[in-house]
Amino acid sequence: MRGFAAICVVATHFQERYAPSAYLAVDFFFVLSGFIIADIYGRRLSRGLPFQSFMKARLKRLYPLYLIGILVGLVQIILLTNWGLRAQSAVDLLMSTATNMFVLPSPMYFLQAHPMQGMFPINGPAWSMFWELLVNIVFALWLFRLSVRALCAVALVSAAFLVFVGLKYGMLNIGWEWPSAVGGLPRVMFSFTAGVVISRLFNGVSAWRRGWVALAPCLLLLICIVAPVPLVLRPYYDLIFAITLAPLIVTLGLLLEMPAQAEGLAMWIGYISYPLYILHRGVIGVFKPFAGSIGLNGPAGFLVLLGAVVCFAYMTARLVDKATAFQARRAA
Repeated sequence: MRGFAAICVVATHFQERYAPSAYLAVDFFFVLSGFIIADIYGRRLSRGLPFQSFMKARLKRLYPLYLIGILVGLVQIILLTNWGLRAQSAVDLLMSTATNMFVLPSPMYFLQAHPMQGMFPINGPAWSMFWELLVNIVFALWLFRLSVRALCAVALVSAAFLVFVGLKYGMLNIGWEWPSAVGGLPRVMFSFTAGVVISRLFNGVSAWRRGWVALAPCLLLLICIVAPVPLVLRPYYDLIFAITLAPLIVTLGLLLEMPAQAEGLAMWIGYISYPLYILHRGVIGVFKPFAGSIGLNGPAGFLVLLGAVVCFAYMTARLVDKATAFQARRAA
């Protein structure tokens, strides 16, 4: 499901009309992250795993590909600038690169009149990693200690704030830029906490059923994040998905197991999901003007792009894995 959601994010960044609700994939990612982190680290933290060890493990998992995504985004900006397709000040580029490399939002929105767009202009998808690491810190310092009842209270309060910001901004495509940054915290806090609750309630529960029925939550997720929605209904649709459907889809994914014939493909798609998500934006930035110059547009252009970015993401992830394994062997 995570891999399919990442593909939809690629689609919306290529042409928004291909997946106009794909920004909701991030809410799904946060729920899934809460479930996985609680499942892997909840007991370990309760048994005395140091906070520093937890964060070191999270950064080791996320940062190498994150940094490559920043470098790819920087190359994209330099190329497009040289081609005369965009312009930004050198100060903006240098400051944004320096802060984004350390998973910090660029402050240039407050320092100049026309800054690059977003809190993470060097690589747009990196904004969600900022909130992900922030909520990981909150989990390791506080959330893992809470009972299910207390976690539900946190989720309820977060949901109330999420409803407020969703109605205020008219959608949940918020938290990635400074004008809507206030919406990022309730967005991640509700979804991540919901994932922790799911882990507490269903940890160790065997799958109810194994078979092709496990594709049902995948299809439901795809339909939800691809669907076009009238503007007047947008805030309500987004809130229903984030508060109700995303946790439900994660729970169904936990209780339904893929058939043996699909396990290999499912694991591979899951494997490329994070590299695909964090690396695709810079590739699209260079691909689109090149493809347009040779008339490669529409669905055909997207399929070529998708093939290229999937190959790039997979090969990069494999190289990172090999480098990590080599360093582990040397340390041993």
